Amino acid sequence: MRRSPQTILIPIAILSLLAGGLVCYALQPPWIGAGICLLAVVLLCVGLASFASYRRSVERALDDIFQQNTSAAGNIISNIDIPALLFDHQGRIVWANRAFRELYDGGDIRQLIPSLDPRFPNQAHSLEYKGRSFQLMNMRVQRNNPNARHLTFQYWLDRTEALHYSRLYEEQLPTVALIQIDNYDDLNADKQFHRNSVLTEVENKISDFVSSIGGVYRNYDTAKFFLVIEAARLAELEKQRFPLLDAVREIDTGTSQSITLSISVGVANRIAASDEAAQSAMQLALGRGGDQAVVKRGTSYAFYGGRRQVTTRNSRVKARLFAKALRQLMEAADQVFIIGHRNPDMDCMGAALGLMRCAMLVGCSAYLVLDASNPSIEGAVDSMHHNTLYRDSIKTPEQALAIMRGGAVAIAVDTQRASSILALEVYERAGKRVVIDHHRRPVDALENATLNYLEAGASSTCEMVTEVIQYFDDNLRLTTFESGALLAGITMDTKHFAFNTGARTFEAASYLRRNGADTATVKLMFQDDMQTYRSRAKVVESAILMEKGIAISSCPPDAGYSPLIAAQAADELVSIKGIQASFVLAQAGEGITISGRSLGDINVQLILEKLGGGGHLAVAGAQLRGTTMDAAINRLTQAVHEYLQETGMA
Repeated sequence: MRRSPQTILIPIAILSLLAGGLVCYALQPPWIGAGICLLAVVLLCVGLASFASYRRSVERALDDIFQQNTSAAGNIISNIDIPALLFDHQGRIVWANRAFRELYDGGDIRQLIPSLDPRFPNQAHSLEYKGRSFQLMNMRVQRNNPNARHLTFQYWLDRTEALHYSRLYEEQLPTVALIQIDNYDDLNADKQFHRNSVLTEVENKISDFVSSIGGVYRNYDTAKFFLVIEAARLAELEKQRFPLLDAVREIDTGTSQSITLSISVGVANRIAASDEAAQSAMQLALGRGGDQAVVKRGTSYAFYGGRRQVTTRNSRVKARLFAKALRQLMEAADQVFIIGHRNPDMDCMGAALGLMRCAMLVGCSAYLVLDASNPSIEGAVDSMHHNTLYRDSIKTPEQALAIMRGGAVAIAVDTQRASSILALEVYERAGKRVVIDHHRRPVDALENATLNYLEAGASSTCEMVTEVIQYFDDNLRLTTFESGALLAGITMDTKHFAFNTGARTFEAASYLRRNGADTATVKLMFQDDMQTYRSRAKVVESAILMEKGIAISSCPPDAGYSPLIAAQAADELVSIKGIQASFVLAQAGEGITISGRSLGDINVQLILEKLGGGGHLAVAGAQLRGTTMDAAINRLTQAVHEYLQETGMA
């Protein structure tokens, strides 16, 4: 501990008094000792007084120094080129230096910064003012007088030049992009395909495209290209919506098919991370059917193109390989849990029944995870309850978790979205996971799947499962009920073979018909009661027609099972002359469901993707949680207008 210098006098004074006392006791006369003691006390007082005088002189010197420095600091703050000011709790500017007055000569800080609360200013925040970027720093002024006004000292740091160079650095960052011909295998399988000339012309167009944006490219595999461009050029490409997608379609392939490209761009602060993001974006682009560009920035995606219907793939190699791999998984497992999406439909049910038949063939216990029935599937569910083969096979998510063992296989059908799967926990707990879906790949796709069978060109999941069944085992025979359910799923998703149909769709339907599927039974599965029919008619009657033949309607609160009515009403609206696309909204619990349909000129999938939904060009849907019907209609209307502007139809 540090002590005051005068404390050294205390022990000296004590020793002097002791010495005087000894002298008084030992010597005569005693006044000599008393004189020594008195002298010690006098010397102690003189020493203390001298030290006090010295302290006062030091304090006066320090006061002079600080006062001189305060004047210097005041001069510096007043004349420095950093804007500085004092304002009170009401926002009144009490004092400002010359640099600040050159920027702003007003008397109220709130007029300059409306978002600032003078009573509780943030320690730091940014401001754009007069073409310059400032970092504003605030400090409370401590005042001894409790009645004095509360003041805040603020100074502005000019970060314009620093931000300029930072922006320049970001714009010049190299960005990785990938390009590939996504329908090359289908084209190459056609004997009329002009392979060499087409590949040369595609590369010429890519070369011209890359040269126009100041990048470089390399052909690293057949029909696959690696690009490096500056990040600043990406904004221009996004504004133009990647014109290369349209340019390659003009190439004559010698076949009935046009060239389509998939383009992916990864935006990151390092080359390796940009390359990884580009590869991830390419998988997403191909999973969505190709013919589009996908830009990945961190965890967000931007999509361009993809306005055309995905063409049906002619090759069945993927179905054959998947069937073989699926059988190996089922043979190694003792449980199979099949999970659809929320509010399942006949496409879910038919696909699930087909897969359960495959599991039964190899002696594996198969279960359908279902929380509740609904009017669109209640006929199939009732038949399962009355059938000894399926009586105990329907489990709730809780029951499935209770009986699931470590080696179980979970199969997600008719969905690949983590946000829409019925029982995500059941899917994630399974030892092996499989995804079978015909929708375009979404951003929130299910991950860590052992097997993926995604075919955006298929009409339905039932069509895909029917093909898998044909390659699963030569001895596999479907029951009449299973064949009818699969055919009902195809019929529902194709709207009685009017949408998304290809040659493979009719081949699958023919196979099911040969296995006992009864079209009359399928028709009965889609019968409605009178109340449902009347509610659907009201929805169609109340539809509002927008520009470009787009109709929007909503289900009344007392419409019964409104999601089913919404889907049926959307189907009927596009059968009306003059309507090119329809959207019908319905209340579903605490959210709103939207069913979208199109005749082909308008891509309802791109519109509903803006609302977190997805699907196909002609058939799509979306679910909005925690919103009202009016708010949902406003969001849908805005999405429609954005789509029309982006596509030049507005």
